[in-house]
Amino acid sequence: MNCNCSKRSNKLACKVIWITPTWHAEALYEQARNSMERNRYEEASNLLNQSIALFQTLDQRKRLADAYRQLGLTYRYQSRYSTALEYIYLAMQIYQELGDKSAISSTYNSIGTVMEKMGQLEEASQAHNQALQLHYELDDQQGIASALYNIGDIYRSMGDFEKALPYLQDALKMDIAAGEPKNIAYSLNKLGYMLNQMGQREQGRDYLYQALALFEDIQAPRDTDWAWSAIAQLELDDGNIDLASDIINGVISRATENNYNSLLVDAHLVAAKIAIRRKQFEQALSVIEQGIAQAIANDEVNKQATLEALRVDVLYASNAVEAAFNALKRQKALDDSILDAQRIDTIARMQAESDFVMQAQRIKLLENETALQQAVIEKEQLSLRLWVISVIAISVFVVLFIGRLNQRKLNRELSQQVQARTHELQTKNGELSKAYKRMEALSMSDKLTGINNRRFLEKYIDSDMVQTIRKYEDWQQGRTAKPKESDIAFFMFDLDNFKKINDQYGHTTGDEVLIEFVSRMKNVFRQSDYLIRWGGEEFVAVARFIDASSAPVLAQRMLHEVSAYPFDVPSSKPLSLTCSIGYCCFSGAHEQQNTSWYNSIAVADACSYIVKYSGKNGWFGIESMNQTLDLSAQVTPEKLGQWYAEEDIVVKTDFEPQQLKWSASRA
Repeated sequence: MNCNCSKRSNKLACKVIWITPTWHAEALYEQARNSMERNRYEEASNLLNQSIALFQTLDQRKRLADAYRQLGLTYRYQSRYSTALEYIYLAMQIYQELGDKSAISSTYNSIGTVMEKMGQLEEASQAHNQALQLHYELDDQQGIASALYNIGDIYRSMGDFEKALPYLQDALKMDIAAGEPKNIAYSLNKLGYMLNQMGQREQGRDYLYQALALFEDIQAPRDTDWAWSAIAQLELDDGNIDLASDIINGVISRATENNYNSLLVDAHLVAAKIAIRRKQFEQALSVIEQGIAQAIANDEVNKQATLEALRVDVLYASNAVEAAFNALKRQKALDDSILDAQRIDTIARMQAESDFVMQAQRIKLLENETALQQAVIEKEQLSLRLWVISVIAISVFVVLFIGRLNQRKLNRELSQQVQARTHELQTKNGELSKAYKRMEALSMSDKLTGINNRRFLEKYIDSDMVQTIRKYEDWQQGRTAKPKESDIAFFMFDLDNFKKINDQYGHTTGDEVLIEFVSRMKNVFRQSDYLIRWGGEEFVAVARFIDASSAPVLAQRMLHEVSAYPFDVPSSKPLSLTCSIGYCCFSGAHEQQNTSWYNSIAVADACSYIVKYSGKNGWFGIESMNQTLDLSAQVTPEKLGQWYAEEDIVVKTDFEPQQLKWSASRA
């Protein structure tokens, strides 16, 4: 309580203000948002952490989630992307529990922007599309504008400027209609930068200086320097090298002072281009090296690849052929893990969706054509019978010999027509069958649960493993610090006693249980993780880019998610279920670089059997393993038991050591 009364209380009224914990938490949150608007991220983080502590004490779930999401965004602007995702996913989990569609859609936008900065364009595109759909359902114009802006920026990142342009233009129109200066400035800045890339410099210049003025008006120093960085690139492209140099040197100085780490990478890229234009190759290499180091620290692999490509050009221009070749190899490795795996796969995914729709239309046409052909054949067969009857009738009145000739000729002609039509129908049926097979090949999702199937995993997992290996190679070769949140964990889930559910309640109930199980998986794993229907009641989850030490936490959360609450399915009474969980962690460390994803899943599967042998309703996982172990042959629970006894594997489990069983005979 604050009392503003003076000692002369008999003359002045005493004004008492009660400061409640809720009011205090809200005030901290709003101060944090204000600090974020002005790019004061450290200050915002401190305020948000204080508000989070209060919201947790007050059990205000919605406001707690809002604070988590804002804290995630502050980490995003500080280039701490993995930490940002952690808090954003905490917010998403609460929003989903509350069923808050508006907040869920906005959080998808946040997830997408972080994923895009990390170069994971496929996941970013998926998140933004989900956001767009939800915003449309809610008729949230500001949310729609944000989703359009983000989708357009992904197209721009992929170099498809023509596709990006209408998205960004529509976003700008909606931002202007809403009258939000910061969003208007963002759209103007992005459009101006892209128009310069497209060679439309005058319009680009106009947009960039409008954005700059707006950022200055709202006192957002980081965003102001972001606009200056784009203007420096434009002035360089326009031949104003000295002006561009002055601008970008100021940006680098301020970005370094204020820890604007992502902006610092972009600024070094422009500075390197300026040095190249001046033929100052040594300086260009120095600036590129600084930019690459910062990109690695930020985990911005796509920017690292861009800088490596620039280094190749500089070394080649300097006649440093061997060094250029080595830089080219590094760039190719980055392109293989990021450009092929992310940009091209994203384009392929979009094309696959279009092809899927086109294929469906072709199938409809084939079905209609097949039905028409069948009708024609039936009509001709009827005509044949009628003609035969007619010929017989006429033959009574006509000379028998002539009647017979006519009958034979007519039968022969009609039989040939029927045969031709039948052959045509068989051909169409063959085309229809092939079309269905092509449709099936295009599909990468499980029809019952809606999550992905094995075909999806086969297509996308290899690039993730290459990226993990690359990060560990950079560390082992002394280029970076030891990787954090760079491992992959493969989980195998098997519902316990599922056959009894089908036998006792029927397959409809069994299907409903599987659908509910997937819903609970989504409560534990992130949107960027892979959820796979492996077969029957077996499911695989791939937790991407985590620390291996986090795998037990995920396993325990999933175990609790399944067993803590009965499965309330429409066709049955509530069912209390458990599951057996096995997992295997993959890192890019030397001892695991020759391990395939299929080997990892085979090990996780064997781990799940150990859980079943040991009494079910638990988890058992392998955090790391000896490099000499042979994973090419079948990995059995007995073999894992042997490796465990010989200390060739590091095991984590919720069972006591004496409870573990390594074979069915000992279970």
